Amino acid sequence: MAWLVALDEAAQGKRFPLDAPCLIGRGPLNHIVIDDSRISRQHAKISPEEGGHVLYDLNSANGTYVNDQKINRTRLQHQDLVVVGPFRFRFEETHARAATPSPVLFGGAMEVQTITGAVPPVSRIIESVDAIAVGAPMSIAGISELEDADRKLRTLYGFMQSISSTLDLAELVSLVVNELLGVFGAAELVTIHLRDEGTGRLAPQRSMRRDHASVPSPPLPVQVISEVVQKGRAILSQPMLPAASPRGREARTRLTMHAPLIYRGVVEGVLEVHGATAQGAPAQEAPFGQRDLDLLNGLAALAAMALHSTRMHVASLRQARLEQDLLFAREIQQSFLPKDLPSVRGIELAAEYAPAYSVGGDFYDLFWLDATRLGVFIGDVSGKGVSAALLMARMSSDLRAAALAEGEPSRALERLNRSLLAHGQLDVFITGVCLVIDVTTGQVKLSNAGHLPPLVRREPDGAIEPILGGAGTAIGFFDDEEFPQVQFELEPGDAIVLCTDGILEATSSQGEHFGFDRIQASLAAAGASAQEIATRMMVDVRSHGQGVAQYDDITLLVCRRV
Repeated sequence: MAWLVALDEAAQGKRFPLDAPCLIGRGPLNHIVIDDSRISRQHAKISPEEGGHVLYDLNSANGTYVNDQKINRTRLQHQDLVVVGPFRFRFEETHARAATPSPVLFGGAMEVQTITGAVPPVSRIIESVDAIAVGAPMSIAGISELEDADRKLRTLYGFMQSISSTLDLAELVSLVVNELLGVFGAAELVTIHLRDEGTGRLAPQRSMRRDHASVPSPPLPVQVISEVVQKGRAILSQPMLPAASPRGREARTRLTMHAPLIYRGVVEGVLEVHGATAQGAPAQEAPFGQRDLDLLNGLAALAAMALHSTRMHVASLRQARLEQDLLFAREIQQSFLPKDLPSVRGIELAAEYAPAYSVGGDFYDLFWLDATRLGVFIGDVSGKGVSAALLMARMSSDLRAAALAEGEPSRALERLNRSLLAHGQLDVFITGVCLVIDVTTGQVKLSNAGHLPPLVRREPDGAIEPILGGAGTAIGFFDDEEFPQVQFELEPGDAIVLCTDGILEATSSQGEHFGFDRIQASLAAAGASAQEIATRMMVDVRSHGQGVAQYDDITLLVCRRV
């Protein structure tokens, strides 16, 4: 048995059982109703599934968090802290599952696995340099120091010229490795580790010996991660082996340098340079010293800038391709919407559609069921952008097939609901209104799946009547959902208005929603025709949200009997 326990003062200690799917949101059809404007109408869902309870964020405006991490879908553990908007809950279950160690994040990007117990160091750090702090100006005491400084500057300049010649990531990595082998004559092996932009993990990108043979490289040891990644220090180290052993004597001349690739305070990778094993070399002779570590630290700073430039270039190319793809996607999506509204004797029709992004999740359709009955649908797929548009494209065709096959709005929605659930997309849902108008009699049959209630403006007095009947839950929540249906008449002059929540929740510069009151006032003040109603509504919404970026898709349909 599992519960969601409220932690805030207003409902502190209240326990909500989770033995069945539980919807959380602002709308009245949720199991846990939170009357707060910061909560979406359908905000989140907790579903008992095989292996435990799964929390889904239903593409809410302000997000759902578990243990301070924003989630889309996650399996809940006993004592997890669930935050929905400003409201906190604790997840509890009778038989708690043992929690597994979690990765620890450092610097907002780099992932380091948690280590349990004491892990002895495998190397001794001989020298270190703070790669983040800006040091004092170098004081040159004599000609030898001046010559060293000149050599260092020439090396840095040549290195920068070489690695700046490409914007290809793979080529840049090869250039860095080859340049380091050239700079450090005592280097036997050079490896570059880079942060994966998707996972945040450090992984070896290229490892090359002096004979230019590529070799596999193990992950960085914990000790190196602690000093180089977490503390941002370049280090010079040697293996910790018994001094009496042959390998121990050899270790004194087998040093390794590590330097972080840091750009604007974020560790993007690590340079690793292994010194050549000097067989029979005197104990005091070592391949690297403090000056080599200083030089590697400077080279790492230049490599980090080049790496950032390369990644920015790749990102800009990706963005350009995405924008081109979105233009094609917009054209394709527009093809799923009615190109022209049907010409209906006795009925005026008007439609407005404005996606928040290049593509959106709102859609509408008008189609003939037979010679006298016109099918009308308006819907809103959870989420925005490409994912919502793809689902919209499929659902629009499924809906038309369901309406033509079933004839009645309620049965068409039930069929669409089964179709969506059959695809196993448990983290998406659709709200919508399906209605059928008999164009000869004005009779309307309507079923509402968790959508905003339609409004009817009656003639001749202009009274505004919300259609509250026929209201059910959204499409995509429950397998056996039965959608109710309501029937009413449109008299000559009456108009029915359907819209998505992009109009209701259009926000002003003061953060105020357009709201139902303004929708009704706009409808009351509009002209008589369907197009005049649609135009007035859009003008009022744009005026209300002037200076504020459109956050949600906007769709408006007006049907008026003449």
